[in-house]
Amino acid sequence: MDRKIKGQNRAIELLEHALTENKVASAYLFYGPDGVGKFATALSFAQALNCVASKAKRPCGVCISCKKIANFTHPDLMHVFPFPMPDGSKGDISVQGEIRSEKLLKEFEEYIENKRTTPWKDYFFSKNSGIRIASIRMLEHRITLSPNEAKRKVYIIENAETMTNQAANAFLKTLEEPPDDTVIILTSSKPNSLLPTILSRCQKIPFQAISPKVIEEELLEKRFISPVQAKLFAKIAGGSMAKAFRLADEENTDTRNTSLELLQMIYNKNDLKFMEFSAKIGNKQHQALLNDMISQLIIWLSDINYLTYYPEGVVNQDRIELLESFYQLNPKIIDRTPELIEFLELMINKLAGHVNPQLILINVYNKFLETLHQL
Repeated sequence: MDRKIKGQNRAIELLEHALTENKVASAYLFYGPDGVGKFATALSFAQALNCVASKAKRPCGVCISCKKIANFTHPDLMHVFPFPMPDGSKGDISVQGEIRSEKLLKEFEEYIENKRTTPWKDYFFSKNSGIRIASIRMLEHRITLSPNEAKRKVYIIENAETMTNQAANAFLKTLEEPPDDTVIILTSSKPNSLLPTILSRCQKIPFQAISPKVIEEELLEKRFISPVQAKLFAKIAGGSMAKAFRLADEENTDTRNTSLELLQMIYNKNDLKFMEFSAKIGNKQHQALLNDMISQLIIWLSDINYLTYYPEGVVNQDRIELLESFYQLNPKIIDRTPELIEFLELMINKLAGHVNPQLILINVYNKFLETLHQL
C-alpha cells in the first residue's frame, strides 16, 4: 500500500494484512472525516489488488495496471460519484455508461481531471448532485461482465451516503451476492446516513482526523510555504490534509486576506462594503473559500485569547496590532470566544448542508458585529 498516505497507518495496516493473508473482502466501507485520504487509499488498494509486482512491492506505481488505475483509465476500475441528473432526463446516462448530454459529459470529464491532478480541490457541479439510480444500474451491468485485464474488478463508490433511496435499495441487491472477481469500496464521511443493511454487508475501515503535526510536516515537504504558514494551515485544517493543501494552494493564498477584509469591515461597521463583499463571495462557486475563511476566523478568535494569556501561542504573529485593536474594542470578547467558536462551527456544518452561502456569511457578520460592538 502507498505509505505516502499520511496519518492513516491503522487503516493501511488492516488492508495490507488482508492482501498478505489473501483475505480480501468483497465489500469495504472506508469511513471518516473529509479530506483524510479515504479515496486515495481506495485507489491505492485497487492498484495493490491488480499490481504485477511481487507481493512485498504492491502497488509498485509503475506497472501498466498501476498507471491506468492512477489515471482512471483502467477498464476494470469503475468510479461512481455524486453527479447531477437534470429532472426528467433519466436517459442522459445509459446502462453502458454513455453520457448523452454534452454539458454533463463536460462536467464529468472536468471532475475526473480534477480528481486525477488536484484531488484536494473542491469541484462544484452546476446542479445539486447525488448518486442516482442510473449510476447504480450502470454498476449492476458492469459487475456481471468478466474482467478485461485485471485480476479483480474494483468499484469505488465515493461519498456513498449521497445515494438516493432508490439507488441505495438497488445497490443493496448488488451487495448481496457480488462476484468473486469483484471488490466494492464505499467511501463516506457520514456512514450513519447509509442503510443499516448496506453497513452490515461491508467490512469497515476507519479513517481518523490527521494530527496538525503530520499535516504541517507534509506541507513543508510538498509546498513552498514558510513554517509560519504551514503551522497556520495545519491548525485551520481541522485534521483534513485536503483542506490544508487547498489553503496552501497558490490560487487560495488570498483566504487569509479575505478573512482580514471581513474583520476590517466588522471593526469599522462598514455595512455597505460588506453587502458588496457578500454579493461577491456569497455563492456556491466560492463555497470552499467561504468554508476556509470561517475556519480562519476561529484561529483569529483563538489568537485574541492567546494574546492575553499565552502570547507565544499566537499564530498570526504578523498581525499583533490588529489583534490588540479587537481586544481593546471589546475586552469581553474573550468571555464570548467559546460561544463564537461554537457558532462558527455550526455555520461550517450548515454550509456543508447546502444552506445558502450568502445567508451564512450575513449571519457571521451580524454575530461578530453584535459581539464586538455590543449592539
